[in-house]
Amino acid sequence: MKEWLNEWYSLYESVWALPLKQQSKQMDTLEDKVELLLTTWGSLDESMQELKRKVKEEAHLYQYQSKGTILFDQGQFQEACAQLKQEEHVEKDGIRCLYVGYASLYQSDLVESEAQFQYVLFLQTPALITHLAYKGLGLIAIVQHDMEKAIHYLEKAQPLAENHELMYNLGVCYFTLGNYEYATTCFRQYAYHVEDVDGLYALALALVQAGELEEARAAFLQVIENLHEQSALVAVAHLVEWIGEHELACYAYEHLMIQSGKEQRWLHGFAWNKALSGDKRAVHLLSELSHTDPEAKKSYEWIQAIMK
Repeated sequence: MKEWLNEWYSLYESVWALPLKQQSKQMDTLEDKVELLLTTWGSLDESMQELKRKVKEEAHLYQYQSKGTILFDQGQFQEACAQLKQEEHVEKDGIRCLYVGYASLYQSDLVESEAQFQYVLFLQTPALITHLAYKGLGLIAIVQHDMEKAIHYLEKAQPLAENHELMYNLGVCYFTLGNYEYATTCFRQYAYHVEDVDGLYALALALVQAGELEEARAAFLQVIENLHEQSALVAVAHLVEWIGEHELACYAYEHLMIQSGKEQRWLHGFAWNKALSGDKRAVHLLSELSHTDPEAKKSYEWIQAIMK
C-alpha cells in the first residue's frame, strides 16, 4: 500500500509540471488508480464485515447454558451428569454431550466419558467442539497410562484450536515415553505462553533429561523466583541438589530464608550445598550449626571425611 501511494503521489506531482494539454491524459490515469484503490478498499471492507458477521453468527454455536451446565460449573459433576442426560437440545447436542463427557471424566467414569466424546465426533460438530472431544479422549488415555494413544488424540486436537494446555499434556506424554526432545518443545510452547510455574518446572525437568543444562538452570531460576509455598520451594531445593546443581539449591534456600527467616534447617541446607559446591567457608558454618543440630553434625562429619 505504501509503495502504491508513493507511486500515485509521484505521478500527481509530475502532472503539475506538464503542459496543460498533457495534464488531461495523466489526470485520467490518476483517476483510474484512485478508482482501483476505492474498489480494492471496498472489497477488503466487505471481506472484513463478512468475517465479523461469521464470528457473530458462529458465537451461538458454542453457547449452551442449562441447569446441568450450572451444576458443572459448581463442581457438582455427578449431579451435572444426571441433569444433562435429561436435557434435550438437538441443536446443541454436541455441547451437551461434551459436558457429560467431562463430568464423567472428573468422576473417573472413563467408559461413559469415552462414549460421550466419541458420540461428539460422530456428530461432526464445529472445530472447537471437535477439538475438545479429542482432548477429552487424550486425557482418558493419559489416565489409562496409554501415552501413545493419548498423543494420537491430542495431535488430532492440536490443529483445530489454539490451546496451550494441550501442549502441556503432550509434553507429559512425550516425557513419560522418554522422548525428552519432543517433551521440551511442547513444554516450551506452554511455559512461555502461559505464566505457570508448573509448566516451567516440567520444562526444567525435561531439559535436564535432554542434557540442555544451561536452559534448564535458567528455567529452574524462574521457578524458584516464582514459588511462594514453602513446601514447593523445599521440594525444588532437594531436587536440584539431587541432580548436582548445588548453587541452584543455595538459591532456593536463600528464598526460603527471605520468606520465613533464617531457620536452622534452611541454614543447614544452604551451608551443605555451598560446601558441596566447594565453598570452604560453608564448612565453618556447618561446624557452628552442628553444635545444636544433629543433622548438621552428620553433614559436617561427612564433609570433613571427604575433604581428608
